[in-house]
Amino acid sequence: MTDPKHASDDPSADALRDEIAQTRAELADTVDQLSDKLDVKQHAADKVADAKQKVAETAQKAKQSAPEPVQRALEAAGAKAGPVAHDVAVKAAPHRGKIIGGLVAVAAVLVIMRRRRGDG
Repeated sequence: MTDPKHASDDPSADALRDEIAQTRAELADTVDQLSDKLDVKQHAADKVADAKQKVAETAQKAKQSAPEPVQRALEAAGAKAGPVAHDVAVKAAPHRGKIIGGLVAVAAVLVIMRRRRGDG
């Protein structure tokens, strides 16, 4: 079915419609690519995941190259520290905003003190 308004036997009109459809498809692809590039949250998450992976690999290599007694000590310490770290994280979770606010305040004080030292 063709739209009577656009019905035409003119091949140049059909070519123009095809070109418009192609341009729209390319534009949609470009918008999708730009949207992916501008997704800062996803880029940050990707970088964090990469950093975690590198740290885990480095730690594993260091552990493997350590002498046997050191490896046993690391395993024992990890076994003891894991549950403690989890407990601390669970207890701190409700106070996350306060903790972050306190860290920001400390950072602000340090910046102010450093500027005053530079001026004095």
